[in-house]
Amino acid sequence: MLNNFIYSSPTWLWGAVLVLAFVTMATIGLVVFNQVVQIDVRKSHNDVTGFTIAIIAVTYAVLLAFIAVATWETYSRADEIVDSEASYVGNIYRDTVGLQGDVGRDIRADLQEYVRIVVEEEWPTQRRGEVPSAAWTPLYRAHAAIVTLHPQNLGESVIEAELLRTLNELYGARASRISATDGHIPDVVWWLILLGGMITTGYMYLFGFHSFRMHLVMTAAVSASLALVVVLIMALDWPFRGQVSITPDAFLQVQQSWSQMHLDKPNPDKP
Repeated sequence: MLNNFIYSSPTWLWGAVLVLAFVTMATIGLVVFNQVVQIDVRKSHNDVTGFTIAIIAVTYAVLLAFIAVATWETYSRADEIVDSEASYVGNIYRDTVGLQGDVGRDIRADLQEYVRIVVEEEWPTQRRGEVPSAAWTPLYRAHAAIVTLHPQNLGESVIEAELLRTLNELYGARASRISATDGHIPDVVWWLILLGGMITTGYMYLFGFHSFRMHLVMTAAVSASLALVVVLIMALDWPFRGQVSITPDAFLQVQQSWSQMHLDKPNPDKP
């Protein structure tokens, strides 16, 4: 249910809620801790506390940075996969121009159907965090048409070989996109992020400040900065979900390029 709220709401909304929740819990914890441990005791250990929190903070910062970079690289890789898949579909479409008779037209119609289903049906499925499968049917039809070609000359043999090579690359790109739809940070990593944030923020309680308000402000600032990095990681965790997600623009651009070729009219009603 939490995932549904996060990825169906604007990023600024759930991000603000998350940051506010982190800051609220951190400041309430400080208020309680301040009543339990006397400030004079904490003041006498400020030097040691400052030294140890530097080590803890750096360790946690490195962990967060590593996870954030890995998440961004996964997101970027998924974006590249989508671009490659759309490019392979476009390449097959253009190569069919060299085929004679109705074979090329039928393959192009199947590719048009494939792209339409990917954009209109599979992308909403991916945004819900589900694995899409609707576009396999037109892809299999195009595959069957290509592998059953009967080249009449050397030129058509070269075209068939190129179509098969690109088709196999298309299968690989599609499989990678589907795999990326279901891929996200393991739960154990989230537990490490949560526990590390609690330890880092909680260590701020051990300082003794002359002004309790200043102590509250500094603790809230630390908590908010950690929460912002967590928001970034969560926003990029599912590449195809939420407001910060990969769009089907690459496929739409391929559709537009086809319309400029004036080879066939779109045939979305092809059974």
